Amino acid sequence: MKNARESHEVDNLLNAVLADDDWHALNSSLKREALATIGVARRRRRLRLWTGRVACAALLLIGAVWLLRPPAPGPAAAASSSGIPASPAAGIQYISEEEMLAMFPPGSCVVAEVNGQKELVFFDAKKAEEGFALGRQ
Repeated sequence: MKNARESHEVDNLLNAVLADDDWHALNSSLKREALATIGVARRRRRLRLWTGRVACAALLLIGAVWLLRPPAPGPAAAASSSGIPASPAAGIQYISEEEMLAMFPPGSCVVAEVNGQKELVFFDAKKAEEGFALGRQ
């Protein structure tokens, strides 16, 4: 059942009945409390908004610094500073099997395939551990 008010006369009559000193004091105190609550909510919302903005700005600043930082010297820079090139693009020169075998005394080693990979195999393990006395050729 809907009880609709016919006019504002009922409101005016109710206000006139309740219009005493206590009503005005209660009304003003409720109004102050409501405005204070709204003010607190607005300040909290503003604080959250600014906190989010500051956090986003900090993340963007950290990201920009991270992207614009100079690259750290890696193994390529360390190898190039020691005079040894580090990668094929930097100019590593590989030696052939024949050149590698020529570095050791004739008949002391051979290049063999072990488990699908080429390895340098020495015939005398003791001599290989001790090292070979190489003379200038």
